[in-house]
Amino acid sequence: MQFTTIALVLACATGLLASPLRERNSTEILTFNEYVELYREPSSNGVDSLVYYGPASGTKTLRSEANPVEERASCSATTAPTCFTSHSARNDICDQLVTELFNDSQITVGQSPRQICYEGAAAESNEYCCVSWHNVVPSLIKGDLANYANTILQQCTSNGISGKIYNVLVHQTCTSVCLSNRGTGC
Repeated sequence: MQFTTIALVLACATGLLASPLRERNSTEILTFNEYVELYREPSSNGVDSLVYYGPASGTKTLRSEANPVEERASCSATTAPTCFTSHSARNDICDQLVTELFNDSQITVGQSPRQICYEGAAAESNEYCCVSWHNVVPSLIKGDLANYANTILQQCTSNGISGKIYNVLVHQTCTSVCLSNRGTGC
């Protein structure tokens, strides 16, 4: 009985020591996967915004690094998207996001963001369309995401836009790309 109690106490203490505790700013708004808004920029129309989300400064996500062996074995340059009926974004908002990605194709995204959302200010509801990617992509530029987002936009339109392209090369990194009304998955 004492051994069981001691083992339980040690397991709890070890788990607590292994869990990183970080202080959060009370003004941080966290998304479902604990991404925060990193920054925003005005869209080309001057009314709407592009919002960049990613892990808070100094944090890493559980799946932030691609496995090089998996990358070589299962990644391709092109693949068809898988379309979903949930978390569908409005076609007009996604069209604006894809246009922004193509128009600013050489603009660097950086390693911190893991999703870019177009926020349509005039939309009464469902005002977001987000492109997100699974793994950290070094030297990522907007143009690296544009073709994948456009493929999903063109092929997954049955009830709004929601789709994912699995295991594709984005700027020499194997990852998955999603387009939907949220950045936390399709």
